[in-house]
Amino acid sequence: VPGSLAAGKYTGSVVINSAYTLVATTVPVTLTVAAIPTPVMTSVANAASYATGGVSPGENIVIFGTGVGPADLVKATVVNNVFPTLVGATRVLFDGTPAPVLYASAQQTSVMVPYGVNGRTSTSIVVEYSGVQSAPVSQAVVATVPGLYTLNAQGTGPGAILNHDLTVNGLANPEKRGSFIAIYMTGEGQTDPGGADGVVIPPVLSALKHPVLPVTVTIGGIDAPVLYAGSAASLISGVMQVNVTIPATAPTGTQPVVVTVGTTKSQSGAGAATVVVQ
Repeated sequence: VPGSLAAGKYTGSVVINSAYTLVATTVPVTLTVAAIPTPVMTSVANAASYATGGVSPGENIVIFGTGVGPADLVKATVVNNVFPTLVGATRVLFDGTPAPVLYASAQQTSVMVPYGVNGRTSTSIVVEYSGVQSAPVSQAVVATVPGLYTLNAQGTGPGAILNHDLTVNGLANPEKRGSFIAIYMTGEGQTDPGGADGVVIPPVLSALKHPVLPVTVTIGGIDAPVLYAGSAASLISGVMQVNVTIPATAPTGTQPVVVTVGTTKSQSGAGAATVVVQ
C-alpha cells in the first residue's frame, strides 16, 4: 500500500506477456515516496479584519504558515447544509475537536472556531495535513473578536456592505442617510440559541441565532440604530449580519463603520472598514 511506505525511492519491474510476442517485455518501474513536511503555523487571524490575538467561539479565522494544506487551494464542498471538517486532506483541531473548514492551502487555511471553546480561557490549535500534525499553538479564548469583512479581503477599506436595495455599497453606489445597510462580519461569539458548528443557516426566522452580547454600531462616529444583529441567512453559522439605519446626522462621503459586540470593537481608525454615505 503506497500510503504505508516510508519516504524514499523504490524500484521494481513489470513483466508483460502477450500472445502476439515470442519474448516477454520487462519494464523497469521507479516509485518515489516523498515525506510530508510538518505543517508550521506562523499566525492566526480573524478572517474578516485580519486582526491577531484571541479567538472567539464560532469565529471565522485564517491560519497562515507553511504546509498548512495542499499546494493548490481546495474549497470546501457543503453536504446536507454542513461544511466538512476535512478539506484537501487538511484538518484543524481545537483541543482535539475538528473545525469546519472553508478552504485549505499550503500557506493559508480558513476555518470556523468550534463553539465548544466557549467558556475556556485558552485553546490548543493543531493543523493536520495528510496525517502529519503541526506543533500545537495555544490561543487565548475571548468572548468576542468582531471583524468586518471588506471587499479587498484584507480587512481594510470598503466593507462588505449591502445597501437597502441589496446592491453593494461603494463610491459609485452610496446609500442615503435614513436608509438601512446590511453589514457582514464574524467574531460575535456565542449565540442564542447556541451556535452549531459548520451549519449553513436556513433563511427561515426560527433558524436565526443572535449574539449573547449586545451589538452597537457607529458610522462616521455617530451612533447608528441597530435594526437586526444575528445569523446571515444562507451562510455558515459564525457569519453575522447587522442591519443599521444610517443616522440623519452622519457625515457624507466615505465613513468608518465600527461594530462593537459586548465591549470589543471591530477594526477602527485608519484601518477601519468603510461605507459611502450620500
